[in-house]
Amino acid sequence: MRNSIRRILSAAAAGAVLIFSAVPSVSVYAVDDTMQMEDEALTDGTFTYELVDGTYTIVSCDTKAVVSEVPELRNGYTITAIGEQAFTGCNLIKELKLPDSVKTIGDNAFAGCTSLRKVELPKNLKSLPLGAFINCTRLEEAVMPEGLISIGNYAFYGCSALGSIKLPSTVSEIGAMALAECGALEDIDASGNKSFMVKDGILSDKAGTKLIRASAALTGSVYVENGVKEICPGAFSSCAGITDVFIPASVNEIKEDAFGYCSALKNVGFSEGLTVVGDIAFKFCTALESVEFPTTLRTIGDGAFFQCRSLKSAIIPADTESIGEGAFVACPELKQIGIPKSVTTLGEHAAGFNISENGEDYVKNDGFRMSVYSGSAGLSYAKSNKLTYDVVDRDLKKVAFAAVAVGLIAAVIVFAAVLMKRGRKSAAPEVRRADKEAAEKAEEESYEKIVKD
Repeated sequence: MRNSIRRILSAAAAGAVLIFSAVPSVSVYAVDDTMQMEDEALTDGTFTYELVDGTYTIVSCDTKAVVSEVPELRNGYTITAIGEQAFTGCNLIKELKLPDSVKTIGDNAFAGCTSLRKVELPKNLKSLPLGAFINCTRLEEAVMPEGLISIGNYAFYGCSALGSIKLPSTVSEIGAMALAECGALEDIDASGNKSFMVKDGILSDKAGTKLIRASAALTGSVYVENGVKEICPGAFSSCAGITDVFIPASVNEIKEDAFGYCSALKNVGFSEGLTVVGDIAFKFCTALESVEFPTTLRTIGDGAFFQCRSLKSAIIPADTESIGEGAFVACPELKQIGIPKSVTTLGEHAAGFNISENGEDYVKNDGFRMSVYSGSAGLSYAKSNKLTYDVVDRDLKKVAFAAVAVGLIAAVIVFAAVLMKRGRKSAAPEVRRADKEAAEKAEEESYEKIVKD
């Protein structure tokens, strides 16, 4: 059970594998270039270096070090790289300037530097790597150089104090979740950039088909423009002022964590055309009360509505195929759910469970009940988890729709007949008779088709 919960909770960081291991111990002595061999690690008491191809790579920093600048040279060798996780755990550094000699930075290089407030990146840097500043919770300013081409996945993920960011004109790639869960990020500047733009407070590609990151300053109702095809990972995450979102038919996929931690979000208007709600897409949307998916939906991802504690209703359409692990877990107000016969895959604890007080186990949701079909995956799930269920082998919703449709068609025919009568009072008797027969025939054919369907 514990591993299952962890998989749900860690879905947002799937692309950034952080290993917060202890930084290698260091001894205090100056680097001696006459004795050092290629790939041999030596230290000056603050940094540990490796000599690679005649230049230094900083492979680690003493976690107790208080530094504000990385040197360009050390004992005659140029420092050209920062290694993977080199500064991980360095929680005393508040400001850091990297020399222009540095050309590469390794994955997760500054991950979890919780005191870091400002960083100035080197002019020769072309790529900001995976998880470079992930969970640097006090980072307020990151100065990126002209010439930077790509910002990697999770680069600034969880930088909750980052209030503004200016994209260099040269940036052409922004990775998944790069700016996700940055709850203070209100000012996004892409002016002059060739590949991205900001419109109505939302960063997107120039074509306007992919929404990458919304300003945290957005409040109230948000209307996603028609033509948008993808709401990217983390695009609206931690936008705490949004109350309503309306998604057009052009959107076919809502990616992972797209609306995570939108704590004021009450209503989501889905449109026909949507096929996928991604992993943890609406996690911790604690004000969300109901969701009614379009008939085109096929997949609900792992933890999609995790910890939506006000959710009372979730209407899953008839052609849905997959509901992921923990999709509706920790939704204590969700007392009933219907699983269509079309669903062939239900992940562990997909619905009907809450998280225990210790946060490590699942407990059944009191009063929870399922409606399932005989021989279906829903029935197997209910039985294997010992959940209360009803077997319903008749699609009442479709029958209800048919009844409504028949009524609407009858009303339309009556209305049309009235208009016809008003507009054709002077017509010959044979014309009026032909009109009546045609209307009766149309009514009969429509009725027979609906009943047959």
